[in-house]
Order: sequence, then C-alpha cells, then structure tokens
Amino acid sequence: MNKTSGNGGFFVKNMKLIVQKTEKIQGEATPPASKSQTIRGLIFATLAKGTSTLLNPLQSQDTADAIEACRALGAEIEEKKDRIIVESNGVPLKAEGKVNTGNSGITTHFLLPVMGLRGSKTGQIVMDCGAQMKERPVESLVSALKQLGLKIKGMHCPLHISGELIGGTATVEGRSSQYLSALLISLPCAPQDSVLMVNNLEERPYVEMTESWLREQGVRYSHEEKKGQDIFTVQGGQSYTPFTKTIPGDFSSASYLIAAGALFNGQVILHGLDMEDKQGDKALVEILRDMGVDIKERNGELVITGGKPLKGIRIDANAIPDLVPTLAVIGTQAKGRTEVYNIGNARLKETDRLRSMADGLTNMGAKIIEGTDSLSIQGGKLYGAKVHGYDDHRTVMALTLAGMLAEGETWIDTAEAINKTFPAFVSIMRKLGAKITMR
Repeated sequence: MNKTSGNGGFFVKNMKLIVQKTEKIQGEATPPASKSQTIRGLIFATLAKGTSTLLNPLQSQDTADAIEACRALGAEIEEKKDRIIVESNGVPLKAEGKVNTGNSGITTHFLLPVMGLRGSKTGQIVMDCGAQMKERPVESLVSALKQLGLKIKGMHCPLHISGELIGGTATVEGRSSQYLSALLISLPCAPQDSVLMVNNLEERPYVEMTESWLREQGVRYSHEEKKGQDIFTVQGGQSYTPFTKTIPGDFSSASYLIAAGALFNGQVILHGLDMEDKQGDKALVEILRDMGVDIKERNGELVITGGKPLKGIRIDANAIPDLVPTLAVIGTQAKGRTEVYNIGNARLKETDRLRSMADGLTNMGAKIIEGTDSLSIQGGKLYGAKVHGYDDHRTVMALTLAGMLAEGETWIDTAEAINKTFPAFVSIMRKLGAKITMR
C-alpha cells in the first residue's frame, strides 16, 4: 500500500471499495459543498485586492490543490473549519518560478490565463500538474492564450509561460466549458478589450455559473450567438473587489445520494442544496421525476422516496457530463431502454467515462452499448464483480451504487479517487445504510 501527497492533501493509494448488496437506504445527509463554486471563489479572491471569505467551502483534494496554486500566485490563505479566508494584493500578481495545480482540471485550466496577469516585465513561470492531468488536452486554450498575448512553450504540462495577457481577439473550442470560463475570469483584468469566438459550446450551465460571478462583480461584458458561434466581448482594464460568499451544496456529488434515494426502498432527505443555483447537475432531479421517482422540495430540503419502478427514457446530457456515470447506473434499473446521448465531452474528463462505465457495468452483467457519443442501457440485473475505478472519482462512486444494487460482492479499485471531491462519501453512504468497506 502506497501513500502519496498532493499539493495540500495526503491519502493512501491503491485502496479498494468492497460493496455488498443493499436493501434499504434511509436517513438524512448533507452533501459536500460545490467544487465548481469553491474553486471559482478561490480564484476570484486571488484576483481581488483585499480580504475575501468563502463560507462552507468544499474540503477535498481539488480544493487543496487550488489553495496551494493560489498561494504560489501570492495569495495568503487561511483555512478554518467552516471558511477559507483569502488575502491578496490583486493584479498584478506576484509570482515566479513554478505553480503546481495537482490533478485538478478546473484549477489548471482556470489558472493558465491568470499566469499572464503578473505584469508586463515579469519573467517566465512554469505551470506543472499531476500525472493524470498531464493526459488531458489543453491545446485549444493554449492556442487562444497565444492569440491574446501570452508566450507558451508546450501543449501539455509542464508549460513554460511568459508575456502578458493583453487581450484582443481569439477563437476557442467549447467542448470543455472550462476553457471559456478561464478566459472570462482573467480577461476583464487584461489591459485591452477582448472578443472571444467560441465554437461548439457545451456544458453551458458551467459558463452560466461563471457569468453569475462576473455579474456579481459588476464586470462589463456581452454575449451573443451568431451563425452557430457564441461571441463574448469583454471590456479590459477592470478589477475585482473582495467579497464574502457562502458556497452551496454540490449537485454533482449529491447525485450519488439522490440516486441512492431513488433506487432503493426508504427515504433520503438532503440538506444544503439550492435549486436556484446555476449548477447544471441539479437537472438530475427532473430527470428522475421523468423516470417515475418521487422527489419533493420541502423547506430547503430535497426529499427522495425510493422503491417505485423506473421507466427508461432518452437523456440529452451534453450540459451535464459529470452525471453520465450516475445516469448509466440508473439506466440499469429502469424498465426498457435508457439512452444517454450527446455526451462525447464525457470522454475528456479524468478518464473516458463512456468507456469506464461501459466496461464496469458490462463486467457486472449489464446490457450496455457504448456509442461514439452515447450510452444505451437495457434495464436488468447486476452481479458483483471486480471492476476498475480508473482513478476517477465519479466512476468509482457510480460503480459503488452499482455494487449496492448487485447480487454478491463488488470490488472497486483506485477508491482513493473519491478524495478529489467527496472524502466523506463512504461514511455518509454507510450512515444511510449502504454496505461498503474501504480497504
């Protein structure tokens, strides 16, 4: 058994989850805070001059990686039990040498443009990351940044970066919304105005989340759709102000708890989720209702009553690729066929999630067909098996749900991946009645 440390975390490697069939899920739980909102908050706070406070932030490996990277950019960050306090001198940032973003994709993508906000006379800085993140593409974002003034050597980390993010006109691919969000966060601080032409914009709710932050900060920008392109015009020479913000619960992490409530007898009550928040993954609630699940919103709580039969449906999950693993498992329990389509972007995550879920569920007896950008699942029985978690937090947690449904015992490797976003996953699921052991 190996141990490893990330930028700010420390956890055991080569862990396995041993999962046995579960008959009933019952109780109350509070999902972890939103990763997307927490890391946006850390970066906006680093770019703002003054003291900002994030209340109820996510405590996870991705957050630890983002904190260490922001510290390397000059922010002073104090971590407390219920808040993160960020003190920064704002732009231009004081940073040199190397910044390491770990295996956090959102941190890596969002901070790439920020490297150009260190002033016009700064030298080269190196952005490095973890081994898993080095496999993920950044070419489109790097190409756009070169059009906007940066000099970058390489197309995968470690990237050697110099020059200033000046502004101007650039084209960027939209298959990963993080590229666009990264540019929208940094370009208001560039000296010149910018026009971004975005091709094939997907995962739109995440862009809307970024726009919500921009509006809260009073940023001047515009967005129009023209001839199949999304065009954003951003005024340069702006600055961010310090803030205090409460981070809502994470619908992506909550998806496993919501699905558990739907798939098993019993009732699950979830706290801390805001159905008005911009997170796209709240769509799971309506998807499950369409499949026949009893879900009610009550005084700020989400109440899921399980045990009802589910019907297979077609789900366009282009805007919600993080839900693909969860939806695949849900599909195995629905009567008829469930098709999750328009999800080629789910291949660009910590692992190819179409392949990881098709492989894992097939090994457990599911009838599942992997298309180029779709998964087609026929409802049926699952059986325990040894399956690969692909070191991907969402694959591991979704396969845990499958193991709870399966006859016999299921072993899932690389289980330490859950620390990336949901370290308390096993303990919360066990309290609800799941038969899970971490070994």
